[in-house]
Amino acid sequence: MLQDVPQEPIRTEAARTAESYLDEGNVYFNVGQYGLAVERYTRAIDEAPDLVAAHYNRANARTRAGEYDDALEDYDRTLELSPQDADALNNRGMLHLYRSNHEAALADFERALALDPTDTTVIVNRGLAQLQGDVPVDAVASFTEAARIDPNDAAAHYGAAQAAADLKRRDDALAHLRQALLLEPSYASGAASDSKLALLEGDAEFLQLLRGAGEG
Repeated sequence: MLQDVPQEPIRTEAARTAESYLDEGNVYFNVGQYGLAVERYTRAIDEAPDLVAAHYNRANARTRAGEYDDALEDYDRTLELSPQDADALNNRGMLHLYRSNHEAALADFERALALDPTDTTVIVNRGLAQLQGDVPVDAVASFTEAARIDPNDAAAHYGAAQAAADLKRRDDALAHLRQALLLEPSYASGAASDSKLALLEGDAEFLQLLRGAGEG
């Protein structure tokens, strides 16, 4: 009967889910389209306000886009929803470090390390915060700890070289730098003008190390 025909047409398009927006955002993020990624993550959050991954990924996209205040808010929200998220703690710490808020960065790195004391990425980041916060003795300890856990971590050896140089320990700085350059010769280009290695400026052994890395 005609009266049985629905007055409204039936929608054939499936309703979008938060997860579908999240997936789209990830695609845009991976190709460097951070503005579009943020827009998709925002739609995911509109659909599911407590979706941790959407807040975390939007924080990362906003960081890449240079929207640091908004990124910090997203990291804060991520950690409200998931206080034990070590990745969010590390990334928020790096954002604090980039903005020269060393104490806040250290607090986040320490919280992340309480969850996984062997994460060398976070240990190195803690060392960077200590070095930039003018606590080179603590920085040396962090970098050498990371290098002990993972002897192939070039960043740990390079950071230890910087901290040793800051402490006027020439031989230690050269030893750590030598190991860093063996693992990652590309550090040589930055080392030549690194203010943290000012102690070694003009040093014959230092210059030889840089030349050797460039020839390798």
